[in-house]
Amino acid sequence: MKKRYIIVPALLVVFVIGIFILSTATKTSTFYFEDSYYNSNETQEIELDELNRLIDTQETFGVFVYQPLCVTSSDFEEVLNTFQEQYQIGFKKIAFSKVKNSQAAEFLQYYPSFIIYKDGKMVNFLEANKDEDLQYYQSVEGFKDWLANYVKLEPKSASIQAPNNTSSSENQNSQEQDLAKIEVGLENITKEDGKVNIYFFWGNGCSHCKQEFKFLERLQKEYGDKYNLYTFEVWYNDENAKILDVFAAAMKEDVKGVPYTIIGSKSFYGFGNGSEQQFKAAIKDQYQENNDIYFDKIKKYEVVSK
Repeated sequence: MKKRYIIVPALLVVFVIGIFILSTATKTSTFYFEDSYYNSNETQEIELDELNRLIDTQETFGVFVYQPLCVTSSDFEEVLNTFQEQYQIGFKKIAFSKVKNSQAAEFLQYYPSFIIYKDGKMVNFLEANKDEDLQYYQSVEGFKDWLANYVKLEPKSASIQAPNNTSSSENQNSQEQDLAKIEVGLENITKEDGKVNIYFFWGNGCSHCKQEFKFLERLQKEYGDKYNLYTFEVWYNDENAKILDVFAAAMKEDVKGVPYTIIGSKSFYGFGNGSEQQFKAAIKDQYQENNDIYFDKIKKYEVVSK
């Protein structure tokens, strides 16, 4: 009997020591990304085929999974961009809609996320719906602390040269020039006297957009004779996303997410407390002014039309 009481505590001690050694070894077994990712602040947009190629060739890298025109994705991307400027580590980037039907979907259910691959195998990823992961999304230091558990932040050799990157100002100028070439075939839009056009840009799966839709349904009963509503889903419709770019440029606004709503000459970003009264006030103020962003501004752009 005495031997049994001695053996059980001894086994527990061995078990605890084993767990400690294993966790310590895991914590210290960090690895390098491929050399090309160091001394670089480049985020390269990739397609699913390229992601599969990187996995098949057993590369070691990190990939930012985002949803276009999602505010949370945009906020996290700003954290990643600042991290890259400070630590000079490049990443890949892919839209969630492009991976949701891939092998990654087996473990990745929410966005935004960041996945670490080692030799083509997923090591870990951030979970947007996990409370303990929120700290890693909110700051550069938080993300660095998480990434450094797995990846060495310093390159193997100081001789690694950074690739030549196009400056952000050049990219911005190029994007502004491209806006003038976007086709905005909106033949269904009309301009009526005594009515204001409402342009509502939304994303399929966006909770705030869903709230705004419900409000607009209620609004129809009271103000339906004062406006025409045009809606554009932009997360999964590339053409509508281009239209959003044109409308935002005409409003001289940098729109990073939806919902985004234009009522006459006024615009609203997001939908929350106070939005309903603001929308009603804008309709009352604008419906007789006959101002319209599409007819009065966008059609004056040198836009290619069919």
